[in-house]
Amino acid sequence: MKVLLIGCGLTSTITAYLLRTRIPNIHLTLWDKARGPGGRTSVRRGPNGTFVDLGAQFISTDASTLSKYSIIYEPLISSKTLTPMNCKIEGLSDSHQTQHFIAPSGANSLVKYFLNYANIDCTKFERRVSAITSTGKVTCICGSEESFDIIVITAPVPQILQMDCPMSQTVRSELEKVVYSTRFTYNMFYQKPVLETEWDVQFLDNETFRYVSIENRKREQHTSPDCVVFHTTKEFGQKHIKETTESMFQMLNDEVNKLFPEWPLPESSNVHKWLYSQVTTPYSNSPGCVILNESIPILAGGDSFTKSTFNGCIESALQICETMENLKS
Repeated sequence: MKVLLIGCGLTSTITAYLLRTRIPNIHLTLWDKARGPGGRTSVRRGPNGTFVDLGAQFISTDASTLSKYSIIYEPLISSKTLTPMNCKIEGLSDSHQTQHFIAPSGANSLVKYFLNYANIDCTKFERRVSAITSTGKVTCICGSEESFDIIVITAPVPQILQMDCPMSQTVRSELEKVVYSTRFTYNMFYQKPVLETEWDVQFLDNETFRYVSIENRKREQHTSPDCVVFHTTKEFGQKHIKETTESMFQMLNDEVNKLFPEWPLPESSNVHKWLYSQVTTPYSNSPGCVILNESIPILAGGDSFTKSTFNGCIESALQICETMENLKS
């Protein structure tokens, strides 16, 4: 069975990881429009080998969920791809039962872990899909075409709707109701550890920024050069949704200087824009995935069909696998 996974973020790579053990003789192909793996777990690298997590910052879960999804959590924790988050956090209110984990090598190391152990047969980046037919032929903007037995799309819903893809009007109408927030990140890189704060990670009560993390300290790398990421609020992102990273740089830079005037100037700084940051209105009833076409199965999954958390990605991946197994039988 020849399967195409469109997207190289968490849901897609967890799905591939699970399918490799669940369905024998499966041929897995993965395409992504980006230049490398990660999706919304991508990192931004600075000088001296430093980096900041641009999207997912840490994973929050509890004991029952760790047990429920042990097939995913156990190998990540045993390999130390995920480790307990032990840094100083301010402004986060949660249950005493909540456990937080970080990826010491960056959030995209989670995607790389699943990608490695899924043994994908063919992985190609810079492949933006433009059309999918009901017979399973997939066409990219670059002109390349290939046919598959099953197609799984885990891209954000607005990108699915941009594809020429068969689906009922009912499903299309529900997809059009899915809403994402937009956020910017402001990223700073220093040459050495210079910042003096009582916290390593802080949730802010500010109109512009909701979150700030001194990333090396989040990872308990206190002797490494400081690198910092700020995340804007969803309200700020919506207000400036049409702005570019270049047009927002000065505004975000000025706000950081107002919040922390005592901080020295970084060696470098930049801005990243997440047009589709987190799902604020998921697909109706959060089914995990939906079938767009049945003759040659085309499935859509991802956090658009659950929630924008790591556990939401696991839920969607499991639902995709279950649906594929049912279709196969």
